[in-house]
Amino acid sequence: MTRTRKYLSLWIAALALTAGGVIAAPSASAAASAECGVRASDGRLWCGNGAPAILRSGAYHEADITGQLYSTFSWFDCWTYGGLHGGGNTTWYHTKGDWTAPGYDGWGYVPADWVNTPSSFDADPSARGLRHC
Repeated sequence: MTRTRKYLSLWIAALALTAGGVIAAPSASAAASAECGVRASDGRLWCGNGAPAILRSGAYHEADITGQLYSTFSWFDCWTYGGLHGGGNTTWYHTKGDWTAPGYDGWGYVPADWVNTPSSFDADPSARGLRHC
């Protein structure tokens, strides 16, 4: 690789990290990132998720964007039914984002296909201990 290409590659990588204002979070341990379930200590679902994940003001894709999750291991305090999404169901999870959209408080809903829950969990999260919103 030529010196110019090397510097260009480094510059592009640096730009990609700073363009979105993203600050890398410390990575979770392998055990923590493998975990996906409702903790008895706080009643929240702790699970891996896709990122960046958009949070919506309502549980449907047309709702306003309220925030975004940059982390790939997050907590969700409740669930509700909403619009059909790519996971083939209508389960949406509620949480507070890592980024807040202007004019909002950062709380919102993310479709279940962005959360690494099995389909059996999405079918009835209350049966696993997560409260319905």
